[in-house]
Amino acid sequence: MRAPHEFLARVATSVRKAAESVNRRARSKTTVLVLLAAIVGLATGLLAVALIGVIGFVQQLSFGTDPALWTVVVVPTLGGLIVGSLVWRLVPEARGSGISEVMAAIALRGGDIRGRVIGGKLLTSGIALGTGASGGREGPIAQIGSAVGSWLGRVADLPEDQVRSLIAAGAAGGIAASFNAPIGGMLFALEVIIGGFALRHLQTVVISAVVASVTARQLIGEELVFAVPAYSLGEPWELALYALLGLSAVVVGVAFIRLARSAEIFSGRIPMPLRTAVGGFVVGLIALAVPEALGSGEHLPPIPGAVVQPITVMLDGGFAPTFLLILLAAKILSTVASVSTGNAVGSFQPLIFVGAALGGAFGHLAAMGLPGIEPGAFALVGTAAVVAAAGRAPLTGVLLVFELTGSYDMVLPLMLATGLATIVAERFQPASLYTEPLERRGISYEIGEEVDVMQSVSVDEIMTRRPDSIFSDTTVPEIRAWFRRTRHHGAPVVEQTPSGLKLIGVVTLTDLWAIEEPDVTGDLNAPGGEDLTAADICTRDPVTVGASAPVYRAIQRMAALDVGRLPVVDEHGEHLIGLVRRADVVKAYQRALARGVSSQQRRARTKLRDLRGVRFLELVVAKDAPAAAARVKDVSWPVGTVLTSVRRGGDLLVPRGDTVLRPGDEVVALCSDLAAPETTALITGIREPRER
Repeated sequence: MRAPHEFLARVATSVRKAAESVNRRARSKTTVLVLLAAIVGLATGLLAVALIGVIGFVQQLSFGTDPALWTVVVVPTLGGLIVGSLVWRLVPEARGSGISEVMAAIALRGGDIRGRVIGGKLLTSGIALGTGASGGREGPIAQIGSAVGSWLGRVADLPEDQVRSLIAAGAAGGIAASFNAPIGGMLFALEVIIGGFALRHLQTVVISAVVASVTARQLIGEELVFAVPAYSLGEPWELALYALLGLSAVVVGVAFIRLARSAEIFSGRIPMPLRTAVGGFVVGLIALAVPEALGSGEHLPPIPGAVVQPITVMLDGGFAPTFLLILLAAKILSTVASVSTGNAVGSFQPLIFVGAALGGAFGHLAAMGLPGIEPGAFALVGTAAVVAAAGRAPLTGVLLVFELTGSYDMVLPLMLATGLATIVAERFQPASLYTEPLERRGISYEIGEEVDVMQSVSVDEIMTRRPDSIFSDTTVPEIRAWFRRTRHHGAPVVEQTPSGLKLIGVVTLTDLWAIEEPDVTGDLNAPGGEDLTAADICTRDPVTVGASAPVYRAIQRMAALDVGRLPVVDEHGEHLIGLVRRADVVKAYQRALARGVSSQQRRARTKLRDLRGVRFLELVVAKDAPAAAARVKDVSWPVGTVLTSVRRGGDLLVPRGDTVLRPGDEVVALCSDLAAPETTALITGIREPRER
């Protein structure tokens, strides 16, 4: 086991030295990032080819050339059992499509994705798709590419924002290599992973997508994934039909998301690896009636009576409308059964399958009353519309179809259908297929691109040093007594080592209440778990932040999980050196303002990212307001309101109990959403909050 680790360590050292050498010699700071993006694209293209080879090998081994009918049920079940065992024991990040896991790593861990994800996802996805699990390979390849980008960024010691660029570059390379579509891969990374079109990320994403696509094309061939006829828009009135198709895609996309959510919640009651085996069994039962529901929708096992390439047939205008609707329902159910139980398959290509079935059925029905309608054209537009409705990636859908067809002739129907699908779907289902799992875990994927005042203050300037901690062997009764004594709501759990306090996890009052008997009462004196220790009940692998990071990174992660404290760790990410609390955030805000930001910068940059349920108000004291001419301690502030600073003319004051608020003072107050109206009324005399 030491040999691979030693090899990777040598590679990491070489990459770091090479990056330092290039950085010293290059005139531009972006040179290293560009070179690393090319390496990410090359590696992702090679790994995409490797995954395709693994899938083909496993499929041939599992089904052979003339499979019996019983294999349709048995093989996916056994494949699910094997994948579930690997995910459960070795690589938990490999479950599902992988896109949500990449987004979680960006939101919570600064883009830190373990290197073992590369091999683990390659193996588990190859087995899953090779044994017939319903899904696609594009999500796994995107996660593999993202893991490559994360690893290279970390060994090259790049800042967090550049690591995020390389992660997006890996995802772009994965999509580009999967579909031979570099533009589609680029847009997917920007729309879904980055969540915007920041120029500083564009160059790395473009380079990786192009290199990955060229690499895969050279090794696999020039042909496109799907052979699509050349369609074009007929009469202008057909746009009305495409608009209706876009609205129909909303129903399908929203149903897909909500079914996946319900199935994941339900399947969570089944222990691993039995859960993925059950998912495989359900896929097998569906495939007994509709074998086209197996796999990704291309190059299926040679099941008797099955169409080996159903997506290609649908895009060519084939299948009757009734059978297309059956395919649509079967693919949704089988994909939900695979992804929601944790099988290592993607959900992007199933969206293409479902969209083609929806559009084809719609086109056939329209052709019955309107001669000249091409059902295949509607199948093509349906793929982009469903991708837009479920994945909230309209530009990816449009440009992907363009790259598949090589023609702009369908661009107007594509733009109309995807635009309507995105707008309407967001009204009924705000979260996408990729962000909904994060929201259920309490993670808010909001990554702003603006620069705020908290970039001028680092974590080590404001963190609480030597915070109150609980040792891992502390018993539950001792923890209860500790919480009663300190009045804290949570604390880091540590172990004493020769090099310092090693962070084990975080324990909170909620962890104590969860083990109370017979029910959750919130009483610290309630019995339960008397023999357990802090190590047994704490949340392990907690979200952390480095001491050198800007404070806004800490705020971002606290907001993503809605927590009031964040452990600060050393450069190795192992030992506890401090703690960031909400009170420390207030201190950071005061310090940032005191550094003399100009009035123009203040208007543009002081929009602090609020913690969930908490906000900063910047208000001017009115002459007739209740707080005017009153001492701070004499004002009946709502519970949870804290005054952080008072700007009076050119002076910045730190308010104290005897500070008198004067009309014209600019007051910054931290308060809860519920307390905001009352706080605003006390300072301005106006009931509605008015944030500057």
